[in-house]
Amino acid sequence: MSKSLSVLIVLHGAIGDVTRALPLAVRIKHFWPESRITWGVEPISAPLLLEHPAVDEVVVFKRGGGLSAFREYVSELRSKTFDIVLDLQRHFKSGATSLLSGGKRRIGFNRGNAKEFNWLFNNEHIEPVEHFSPKIEYYQRFGDLLGLERMSPLEFGLEPKASQIEKIQELITEQQKERRLSEDPPGGFVGLILGSTWPSRFWPAERYAQLVRDIEATYSAQCIMVGSRSEEQSAAQIEELLEKPSLLNLVSKTSLLDLTAVFRLCRFAVGSDSGPMHIAAAVGRPIVSLWGSTSHERSAPYGSEEFVLSSPIGCSPCFRKECPGLGTLCMEDLPVAAVLAQVERILSSRLQKTESTG
Repeated sequence: MSKSLSVLIVLHGAIGDVTRALPLAVRIKHFWPESRITWGVEPISAPLLLEHPAVDEVVVFKRGGGLSAFREYVSELRSKTFDIVLDLQRHFKSGATSLLSGGKRRIGFNRGNAKEFNWLFNNEHIEPVEHFSPKIEYYQRFGDLLGLERMSPLEFGLEPKASQIEKIQELITEQQKERRLSEDPPGGFVGLILGSTWPSRFWPAERYAQLVRDIEATYSAQCIMVGSRSEEQSAAQIEELLEKPSLLNLVSKTSLLDLTAVFRLCRFAVGSDSGPMHIAAAVGRPIVSLWGSTSHERSAPYGSEEFVLSSPIGCSPCFRKECPGLGTLCMEDLPVAAVLAQVERILSSRLQKTESTG
């Protein structure tokens, strides 16, 4: 039976977290199509939600505005009526948001998994989840508590618009002409996700440059670098290391949602723990993911869990934004040959699937 309920999802921050929570919103809307879903989020991740088919309204918390911004945010939430609040963040601020929203049924994390007294603000809690288990599974437990059937495979609802695909194709064609590259590479395109908000997660530019050479030589594919302004220096270093500009550079040239179009045009992607990595997974692209300071057990990209590469260094994962004086040895320790071996596994598995369905 369809339920006409007003649901508030509280998950403010990281792009990767918001991306992995999208299947919960899709699941709610699928089984309760008459429900109204509002999402409280910070500006960095808001573009993922503003036109999402499962999200009816987005309330943005302007975090940089301090206490006055939080008051304004809560005031806007309190102007609405919520039957259910899903606190997906498990911190003090999200718990306070859940309570102050005035929601009748406030569901949060179990005390053993919550932080900063978060559990005190909610009146229902999901079952405990094992530490270092997939975060995407954490969010699905909220749907379980609501009594909703599981969806398999998970659906993210992130699809590039025709205008975004056209924009990316124009950028690609422009650079191909400038760099005298084939406009129809036999091996297609490969996405390179250069960085992250954490410097400790960067794979060295030298490794990426060698990977570009090997992918071009082995698969006749063109690589497309993506990232934000913070990755511009890394992109420039990679280009300098190559004898010729044999790859495409879209770093800081795309919006967050434009990435859905970039990855849709790629056969697969390679990169470290980051929001764009999860966006690539959301549009169904396999990913070779590189892990050092963080753990793939919590954050491996959905559908590509078998293609992770984790550092064997003893201090990994340390969960530090900056490496404490070891020169990000964990990321340095991940060789190009290991990445190429995972690439071969991806392409072989996709070929097998094509043959089995053909």
